[in-house]
Amino acid sequence: MQMRNIAMGLKDMFRKGSASSKVFYGLLGSTIGGAVLLFGVLVPGASHMGVRAEESGAEPAWAAAAPGRVEPRGRELRVGAPAPAVIREVLVQLNDRVKAGDLLIRLDDAELKAKLQAAEAEAAAREADRNSGEARGGSHDRRKAEDSLYDAERDAFEARIELDRLISLAHASQAGTKEVEKGRAAVAAAEQKVDRERANLKRVTDKNLPALTRQEAALAAARAEVAVVTASFERTHVRTPIDAAVLEIRAKLGETANPQGETPLLVLGDTSHLQVRAEVQERDVRKIQPGQAAVVKSDAFPSRAFDARVSVIARALSEPQLLMRGQRKHTDADILEVVLDLDDGVPLLPGMRTDVLFKEAGAAQKTPLAKTD
Repeated sequence: MQMRNIAMGLKDMFRKGSASSKVFYGLLGSTIGGAVLLFGVLVPGASHMGVRAEESGAEPAWAAAAPGRVEPRGRELRVGAPAPAVIREVLVQLNDRVKAGDLLIRLDDAELKAKLQAAEAEAAAREADRNSGEARGGSHDRRKAEDSLYDAERDAFEARIELDRLISLAHASQAGTKEVEKGRAAVAAAEQKVDRERANLKRVTDKNLPALTRQEAALAAARAEVAVVTASFERTHVRTPIDAAVLEIRAKLGETANPQGETPLLVLGDTSHLQVRAEVQERDVRKIQPGQAAVVKSDAFPSRAFDARVSVIARALSEPQLLMRGQRKHTDADILEVVLDLDDGVPLLPGMRTDVLFKEAGAAQKTPLAKTD
């Protein structure tokens, strides 16, 4: 009623006033009208304050809302260079699926290969010296167990190098999938044998045995050097520790890999199942529960929503990562990290920014928008 009286007064003043006053009051009337329109936008249903939200068809209230980011299961794995070396081979392409243990990148290994050959030759000479002396009883059992473990470790190393060779040939279309699978099986069998021989040596050495002779100690030191050089050599063969997809490739053939650099050689992720990592404000922490249903929305799919469910809730607050810009201030609020599982087959991609709307406790029904195209 008051707004109507104001409008009528402006109309009368506009009719009687001068040209300048007409302009002024015209602008004033437009400003008031815009304010009324803005009020109606910011406060839905303001023009019908007596109508309940349920009756007007508005969305139900959410327990909480938070920004989120889509990521692969187990987060992204950033693979860096373990040592500074020239990149000799890049054996994967974007979106390739790789299995745990597969070779991704081979760094220059020529120097370490020569060191390994020298260490193995030294170990062989020390073994011949040790065998010149006779061993009896527990010493003989220990010697036999140590030899079996050393041989198993060398066989496992050779199996891994052979698998690397097969993967390199497959990348050049010179080997088939069956050959690579056979190489993977050989590696698995060799590593199982190492575990058995290591357990057997432990059983033997748990007994009260005589001290090592000078020749036995020299052989143990030589074999330890072989193990050290082998570990350094294998670090030049960058392998994936998990089954994953290749999400990013930054490595370039011929460049020198820098282990201190911030940019990884590769980024891997298990995209067979996606999740959303949300950052919940401290005031909403009490509203989040394990298994709680939620809806995920993305600007890439404005007309769709995707069902999700809370799977992991952090046990402590932490610094926000999604909305941070510049140096953190002491007034910045900490957040609670919450991980939500998405349904399989959603079209979202790792790295997408999302809005996460947590449903009230007990609201487990699926949203009508959460459907596949």
